[in-house]
Amino acid sequence: MVLGAMASLVAACRPGGAPSPTPTWDEVAVATQANTPTPSPSPSPAPSETPLPPTATSTQSPTPIPPQATAAGAGSGSPSPVPSLTPSYTPVPATPTSPPPTATPAPALTRDALLRHWPETERSRVVLVRHSGVWAGDQPDPAIVLQMLDEGLRTLAGAGDAQAVWQALFAPDERVLLKVNCIAYGGPTQPAVAYAVAQRLEEAGLAAENILIFDRTDRELESAGYQLNDGGAGIQCHGAHGKGSQAALSQATVKFFQELDDCDALVNIPTPKQHGTAGMSASMKNHYGSVDRPGSLHGNSCDPAIAELNAQPNIRAKTRLIVGAALQVSPRDWNRPERENALLLSFDPVAHDTVARDILIRHREAQGVDSGFIINRSQHLRTGQELQLGATDAGLIELQEVVLA
Repeated sequence: MVLGAMASLVAACRPGGAPSPTPTWDEVAVATQANTPTPSPSPSPAPSETPLPPTATSTQSPTPIPPQATAAGAGSGSPSPVPSLTPSYTPVPATPTSPPPTATPAPALTRDALLRHWPETERSRVVLVRHSGVWAGDQPDPAIVLQMLDEGLRTLAGAGDAQAVWQALFAPDERVLLKVNCIAYGGPTQPAVAYAVAQRLEEAGLAAENILIFDRTDRELESAGYQLNDGGAGIQCHGAHGKGSQAALSQATVKFFQELDDCDALVNIPTPKQHGTAGMSASMKNHYGSVDRPGSLHGNSCDPAIAELNAQPNIRAKTRLIVGAALQVSPRDWNRPERENALLLSFDPVAHDTVARDILIRHREAQGVDSGFIINRSQHLRTGQELQLGATDAGLIELQEVVLA
């Protein structure tokens, strides 16, 4: 697979100015860093199957190299196409249950050690785990999703016991919110992924009633295939009950939904999509569904609003894990998602979204569709790095791929 480190309603607004130019590969080589600006499915019940034993190979990919983009001004004209990328490495097979083949020492299994990423560490780790047989007809296979989740988390943490990682990240008495994205009927966060995360949290000692699968409305959750549960026994799943604390951002002042105030910890479970205003939507933009007036934050290609929102304590201090639901992605039309057969895990939202952007670009290139606007409009990734939320520069991201089948 070739990845380069480039890649909710689609708003009709246009960015406020011409995009910054994107450096060429030669410039990256000289500087040793990238300076790129840079329907409803049936409900999936909480899975209970025991994960299948992995029969996988794992490869450590080099940090992604951004593609050259010479797009015209966002919203006008036809951007120049992004060139296809050529791999510059040879994947090395490894045993999937062994610590990832990396020079980075395996962290101790403490929450603080696990959550460290750039700028606290030299690079931020992103894990892309694949299984070609994850789809059982029109629905994901819950047992395989669990297997992918376990293998991805072990690789991300550099540990052999996935349950020990869950227990290090979350305390038994914590209230954990799983933020999904249900804004598009055809391409929401796949329920099988959210329920797999909820199952592993419960098995790690959390009360099911303290685990909430959340997006802004009951209607959107139900339409996306989630089973609503507002106050009953078991895993909770419902929309916003009301507004909570306020966040004064440069473009507008918004209020978090009460559930963001009430939770102790967050697991961000986005699904990668192209976005007509921000270029792309993944973990960072997923939190537009965590506040009451997301429409007020779409000016200037959602920059700096997306990064500023993610810098708020309700998000930054509470996020423990990002699990990108990339079993299918939406590189063009939200209502026509395409299968990717992958999960994307990281502790760094900016690095996660940089790699997610690559996935979208690769799908578009395979169809001969230009991707320059995705690169040039996603300036919020650069702003996120400037705010030290995480890394988007190629040299600051350690990308690892695990192939299970």
